[in-house]
Amino acid sequence: MKQWRIIFTGASDAFFNMALDEAILQAHEDGDVIPSLRAYLWKPPGVSIGYFQATGNTVDLSKCKENNIDVVRRITGGRTVLHENEITYSVCASIREYPELGENVNETYQKISFALLESLKALKIFGEWVKPHKDRIKMDSTGSINLLQAGSLQLAGNSCLSKPCFISNSRYEITVAGKKLIGSAQRRFQNSFIQHGSIPLGKGKVSLPHLLTEEINKKKMKEKLERKSANLEEILKRKVESKEVLFALKKGFGKFFDAEMIESEPSKREIETAQVLREEKYSTEEWNFRRRTYQPKKVGS
Repeated sequence: MKQWRIIFTGASDAFFNMALDEAILQAHEDGDVIPSLRAYLWKPPGVSIGYFQATGNTVDLSKCKENNIDVVRRITGGRTVLHENEITYSVCASIREYPELGENVNETYQKISFALLESLKALKIFGEWVKPHKDRIKMDSTGSINLLQAGSLQLAGNSCLSKPCFISNSRYEITVAGKKLIGSAQRRFQNSFIQHGSIPLGKGKVSLPHLLTEEINKKKMKEKLERKSANLEEILKRKVESKEVLFALKKGFGKFFDAEMIESEPSKREIETAQVLREEKYSTEEWNFRRRTYQPKKVGS
Protein backbone atom coordinates (compact mmCIF):
# COMPACT_ATOMS: atom_id res chain seq x y z
CA MET A 1 0.00 0.00 0.00
CA LYS A 2 1.36 3.41 -0.97
CA GLN A 3 1.69 6.19 1.56
CA TRP A 4 0.46 9.79 1.53
CA ARG A 5 1.08 12.62 3.96
CA ILE A 6 -2.01 14.31 5.41
CA ILE A 7 -1.18 17.67 6.94
CA PHE A 8 -3.50 19.95 8.95
CA THR A 9 -1.88 23.32 9.47
CA GLY A 10 -4.74 25.12 11.24
CA ALA A 11 -5.50 28.78 10.62
CA SER A 12 -3.05 31.21 8.99
CA ASP A 13 -3.29 34.40 7.00
CA ALA A 14 -3.81 34.34 3.23
CA PHE A 15 -0.16 35.07 2.44
CA PHE A 16 1.25 32.21 4.51
CA ASN A 17 -1.43 29.80 3.29
CA MET A 18 -0.48 30.39 -0.34
CA ALA A 19 3.24 30.40 0.52
CA LEU A 20 3.06 27.02 2.26
CA ASP A 21 1.13 25.51 -0.65
CA GLU A 22 3.96 26.59 -2.93
CA ALA A 23 6.65 25.42 -0.51
CA ILE A 24 5.10 21.95 -0.44
CA LEU A 25 4.83 22.06 -4.23
CA GLN A 26 8.54 22.89 -4.48
CA ALA A 27 9.39 19.83 -2.38
CA HIS A 28 7.45 17.69 -4.85
CA GLU A 29 9.04 19.44 -7.81
CA ASP A 30 12.38 18.29 -6.38
CA GLY A 31 11.02 14.77 -5.83
CA ASP A 32 11.67 14.85 -2.09
CA VAL A 33 8.33 13.72 -0.61
CA ILE A 34 5.36 11.38 -1.02
CA PRO A 35 2.00 12.81 -2.18
CA SER A 36 0.69 15.44 0.22
CA LEU A 37 -2.89 16.27 1.17
CA ARG A 38 -2.97 19.48 3.19
CA ALA A 39 -6.02 21.01 4.91
CA TYR A 40 -6.07 24.52 6.36
CA LEU A 41 -8.16 27.45 7.58
CA TRP A 42 -7.95 31.22 6.99
CA LYS A 43 -7.51 33.80 9.77
CA PRO A 44 -8.35 36.54 9.04
CA PRO A 45 -10.62 35.69 6.08
CA GLY A 46 -9.02 36.11 2.66
CA VAL A 47 -9.90 36.69 -0.96
CA SER A 48 -7.77 34.77 -3.43
CA ILE A 49 -7.46 36.10 -6.97
CA GLY A 50 -6.86 33.82 -9.94
CA TYR A 51 -3.42 34.07 -11.55
CA PHE A 52 -4.74 35.91 -14.61
CA GLN A 53 -7.08 38.33 -12.85
CA ALA A 54 -6.33 42.02 -12.38
CA THR A 55 -6.53 42.46 -8.61
CA GLY A 56 -7.39 46.15 -8.51
CA ASN A 57 -10.11 45.71 -11.14
CA THR A 58 -11.61 42.65 -9.46
CA VAL A 59 -12.10 43.44 -5.78
CA ASP A 60 -12.74 46.67 -3.90
CA LEU A 61 -9.60 46.88 -1.78
CA SER A 62 -11.05 49.48 0.57
CA LYS A 63 -14.01 47.24 1.37
CA CYS A 64 -11.68 44.30 1.94
CA LYS A 65 -9.61 46.38 4.34
CA GLU A 66 -12.74 47.64 6.08
CA ASN A 67 -13.81 44.02 6.69
CA ASN A 68 -10.30 42.83 7.68
CA ILE A 69 -10.00 40.58 4.64
CA ASP A 70 -6.60 39.80 3.12
CA VAL A 71 -6.23 39.80 -0.67
CA VAL A 72 -3.73 37.45 -2.31
CA ARG A 73 -3.00 36.17 -5.81
CA ARG A 74 -2.95 32.39 -6.34
CA ILE A 75 -0.48 30.54 -8.57
CA THR A 76 -3.49 28.76 -10.09
CA GLY A 77 -6.00 30.18 -12.55
CA GLY A 78 -9.74 30.57 -12.17
CA ARG A 79 -11.95 33.13 -10.52
CA THR A 80 -12.16 35.07 -7.27
CA VAL A 81 -12.86 33.10 -4.09
CA LEU A 82 -13.74 34.42 -0.62
CA HIS A 83 -12.23 32.13 2.02
CA GLU A 84 -14.28 32.49 5.18
CA ASN A 85 -15.80 29.74 7.32
CA GLU A 86 -14.32 27.03 5.14
CA ILE A 87 -11.65 24.36 5.14
CA THR A 88 -9.31 24.44 2.16
CA TYR A 89 -7.61 21.36 0.76
CA SER A 90 -4.51 21.17 -1.39
CA VAL A 91 -2.96 18.16 -3.10
CA CYS A 92 0.64 18.14 -4.32
CA ALA A 93 2.43 15.22 -5.93
CA SER A 94 5.21 14.36 -8.33
CA ILE A 95 3.96 13.67 -11.85
CA ARG A 96 7.11 11.65 -12.52
CA GLU A 97 6.89 9.46 -9.42
CA TYR A 98 3.09 9.07 -9.29
CA PRO A 99 1.71 9.01 -12.86
CA GLU A 100 -1.35 7.13 -11.58
CA LEU A 101 -2.61 10.48 -10.22
CA GLY A 102 -3.26 11.58 -13.80
CA GLU A 103 -1.17 12.23 -16.87
CA ASN A 104 -2.83 15.58 -17.61
CA VAL A 105 -4.93 18.29 -15.96
CA ASN A 106 -8.25 16.68 -16.75
CA GLU A 107 -7.30 13.20 -15.53
CA THR A 108 -6.03 14.57 -12.23
CA TYR A 109 -9.15 16.69 -11.71
CA GLN A 110 -11.26 13.61 -12.24
CA LYS A 111 -9.30 11.41 -9.82
CA ILE A 112 -9.23 14.01 -7.07
CA SER A 113 -12.97 14.62 -7.59
CA PHE A 114 -13.67 10.95 -6.94
CA ALA A 115 -11.54 11.10 -3.78
CA LEU A 116 -13.51 14.16 -2.64
CA LEU A 117 -16.79 12.33 -3.32
CA GLU A 118 -15.56 9.45 -1.16
CA SER A 119 -14.69 11.97 1.54
CA LEU A 120 -18.19 13.44 1.45
CA LYS A 121 -19.67 9.96 1.88
CA ALA A 122 -17.91 9.80 5.25
CA LEU A 123 -20.04 12.83 6.20
CA LYS A 124 -23.19 11.13 4.83
CA ILE A 125 -23.27 13.51 1.87
CA PHE A 126 -23.76 12.09 -1.60
CA GLY A 127 -22.61 14.45 -4.32
CA GLU A 128 -21.72 14.22 -7.97
CA TRP A 129 -19.06 15.68 -10.21
CA VAL A 130 -19.64 17.91 -13.18
CA LYS A 131 -18.17 16.47 -16.35
CA PRO A 132 -16.85 19.22 -18.64
CA HIS A 133 -18.11 19.37 -22.22
CA LYS A 134 -15.39 19.31 -24.89
CA ASP A 135 -16.72 22.47 -26.50
CA ARG A 136 -16.33 24.35 -23.22
CA ILE A 137 -12.68 23.53 -22.48
CA LYS A 138 -9.94 26.09 -23.04
CA MET A 139 -6.42 25.59 -21.69
CA ASP A 140 -4.49 28.62 -20.48
CA SER A 141 -0.73 28.99 -20.51
CA THR A 142 -0.39 27.95 -16.85
CA GLY A 143 -1.85 24.52 -17.53
CA SER A 144 -5.13 25.47 -15.87
CA ILE A 145 -8.41 24.76 -17.62
CA ASN A 146 -10.95 27.52 -17.98
CA LEU A 147 -14.34 26.03 -18.73
CA LEU A 148 -15.97 28.82 -20.67
CA GLN A 149 -17.80 28.81 -23.98
CA ALA A 150 -15.29 28.45 -26.82
CA GLY A 151 -14.14 31.86 -27.98
CA SER A 152 -15.42 33.73 -24.91
CA LEU A 153 -12.16 33.80 -22.95
CA GLN A 154 -10.51 37.21 -22.91
CA LEU A 155 -7.79 37.72 -20.35
CA ALA A 156 -8.01 41.50 -20.29
CA GLY A 157 -11.05 42.96 -18.58
CA ASN A 158 -13.07 39.76 -18.76
CA SER A 159 -16.21 40.03 -16.64
CA CYS A 160 -16.55 36.23 -16.68
CA LEU A 161 -13.30 35.85 -14.80
CA SER A 162 -14.26 38.43 -12.20
CA LYS A 163 -17.51 36.72 -11.24
CA PRO A 164 -17.35 34.58 -8.09
CA CYS A 165 -16.03 31.04 -8.51
CA PHE A 166 -19.04 29.43 -6.87
CA ILE A 167 -21.55 30.84 -9.39
CA SER A 168 -20.45 28.32 -12.05
CA ASN A 169 -19.73 24.59 -12.13
CA SER A 170 -16.65 23.30 -13.95
CA ARG A 171 -13.62 21.01 -13.99
CA TYR A 172 -15.08 17.90 -12.35
CA GLU A 173 -16.12 20.06 -9.44
CA ILE A 174 -18.49 18.72 -6.81
CA THR A 175 -22.18 19.51 -6.61
CA VAL A 176 -24.90 18.40 -4.21
CA ALA A 177 -28.52 18.56 -5.34
CA GLY A 178 -27.41 20.72 -8.27
CA LYS A 179 -25.55 23.26 -6.10
CA LYS A 180 -21.78 23.70 -6.22
CA LEU A 181 -20.12 22.58 -2.99
CA ILE A 182 -16.39 22.27 -3.76
CA GLY A 183 -14.55 24.52 -6.21
CA SER A 184 -10.99 23.71 -7.25
CA ALA A 185 -8.06 25.01 -9.31
CA GLN A 186 -5.01 23.16 -10.59
CA ARG A 187 -1.65 23.94 -12.14
CA ARG A 188 1.01 21.59 -13.46
CA PHE A 189 4.75 22.11 -13.68
CA GLN A 190 7.64 20.14 -15.10
CA ASN A 191 7.70 17.43 -12.43
CA SER A 192 4.69 18.10 -10.21
CA PHE A 193 1.22 19.54 -9.83
CA ILE A 194 -0.83 21.38 -7.24
CA GLN A 195 -4.60 21.32 -6.91
CA HIS A 196 -6.36 23.23 -4.16
CA GLY A 197 -9.98 24.03 -3.46
CA SER A 198 -12.58 25.33 -1.04
CA ILE A 199 -14.98 23.30 1.08
CA PRO A 200 -17.41 25.78 2.73
CA LEU A 201 -18.36 24.83 6.28
CA GLY A 202 -21.16 27.40 6.50
CA LYS A 203 -22.08 30.95 5.58
CA GLY A 204 -19.62 33.74 6.24
CA LYS A 205 -20.27 37.20 7.60
CA VAL A 206 -19.46 38.90 4.28
CA SER A 207 -20.79 38.13 0.81
CA LEU A 208 -18.23 38.11 -2.03
CA PRO A 209 -20.36 40.22 -4.41
CA HIS A 210 -20.17 43.01 -1.82
CA LEU A 211 -16.38 43.05 -2.29
CA LEU A 212 -16.30 43.18 -6.10
CA THR A 213 -15.53 46.34 -8.02
CA GLU A 214 -17.81 45.66 -10.99
CA GLU A 215 -20.84 47.82 -11.60
CA ILE A 216 -23.27 44.97 -11.10
CA ASN A 217 -26.49 44.36 -9.27
CA LYS A 218 -24.79 42.98 -6.19
CA LYS A 219 -28.08 42.01 -4.55
CA LYS A 220 -28.99 39.85 -7.54
CA MET A 221 -25.50 38.33 -7.71
CA LYS A 222 -25.67 37.51 -3.99
CA GLU A 223 -29.04 35.82 -4.51
CA LYS A 224 -27.64 33.89 -7.49
CA LEU A 225 -24.59 32.83 -5.48
CA GLU A 226 -26.81 31.53 -2.67
CA ARG A 227 -29.03 29.76 -5.20
CA LYS A 228 -26.16 28.02 -7.00
CA SER A 229 -23.79 27.20 -4.13
CA ALA A 230 -24.01 25.09 -1.00
CA ASN A 231 -22.15 24.58 2.27
CA LEU A 232 -21.86 21.66 4.68
CA GLU A 233 -23.96 23.28 7.40
CA GLU A 234 -26.81 23.89 4.96
CA ILE A 235 -26.69 20.30 3.67
CA LEU A 236 -26.38 18.57 7.05
CA LYS A 237 -28.56 21.11 8.89
CA ARG A 238 -26.03 21.41 11.71
CA LYS A 239 -22.71 23.05 12.45
CA VAL A 240 -19.77 21.14 11.00
CA GLU A 241 -16.36 21.24 12.67
CA SER A 242 -13.13 21.29 10.69
CA LYS A 243 -11.92 18.11 12.45
CA GLU A 244 -14.90 16.23 10.96
CA VAL A 245 -13.89 17.30 7.48
CA LEU A 246 -10.26 16.41 8.13
CA PHE A 247 -11.30 12.90 9.21
CA ALA A 248 -13.51 12.57 6.12
CA LEU A 249 -10.68 13.67 3.80
CA LYS A 250 -8.31 11.18 5.38
CA LYS A 251 -10.83 8.37 4.95
CA GLY A 252 -11.95 9.32 1.43
CA PHE A 253 -8.50 9.85 -0.08
CA GLY A 254 -7.14 6.75 1.61
CA LYS A 255 -9.97 4.65 0.22
CA PHE A 256 -9.94 5.98 -3.33
CA PHE A 257 -6.17 5.96 -3.80
CA ASP A 258 -5.71 2.76 -1.72
CA ALA A 259 -3.16 4.64 0.35
CA GLU A 260 -2.04 4.77 3.96
CA MET A 261 -2.70 8.35 5.09
CA ILE A 262 0.07 9.30 7.51
CA GLU A 263 -0.68 12.30 9.74
CA SER A 264 2.26 14.62 9.39
CA GLU A 265 3.53 18.19 9.64
CA PRO A 266 5.31 20.30 7.04
CA SER A 267 9.03 19.67 7.04
CA LYS A 268 11.47 22.22 8.44
CA ARG A 269 12.52 23.02 4.88
CA GLU A 270 8.91 23.57 3.77
CA ILE A 271 8.22 25.92 6.70
CA GLU A 272 11.39 27.92 6.09
CA THR A 273 10.65 28.17 2.36
CA ALA A 274 7.08 29.27 3.12
CA GLN A 275 8.28 32.01 5.47
CA VAL A 276 10.54 33.39 2.76
CA LEU A 277 7.81 33.14 0.11
CA ARG A 278 5.34 34.92 2.38
CA GLU A 279 7.65 37.88 2.88
CA GLU A 280 9.24 38.10 -0.57
CA LYS A 281 6.29 37.12 -2.76
CA TYR A 282 2.75 36.63 -1.47
CA SER A 283 2.56 39.68 0.82
CA THR A 284 4.06 42.02 -1.79
CA GLU A 285 2.25 44.42 -4.10
CA GLU A 286 4.59 43.34 -6.87
CA TRP A 287 3.08 39.83 -6.86
CA ASN A 288 -0.50 40.68 -5.94
CA PHE A 289 -1.05 43.55 -8.35
CA ARG A 290 0.63 42.43 -11.54
CA ARG A 291 1.31 39.15 -13.33
CA ARG A 292 4.78 37.74 -12.93
CA THR A 293 6.56 34.76 -14.38
CA TYR A 294 6.57 31.88 -11.90
CA GLN A 295 9.76 29.86 -11.39
CA PRO A 296 8.89 26.93 -9.09
CA LYS A 297 12.45 26.22 -7.93
CA LYS A 298 13.42 29.78 -7.13
CA VAL A 299 12.28 30.87 -3.69
CA GLY A 300 10.64 34.28 -3.74
CA SER A 301 10.00 34.34 -7.50
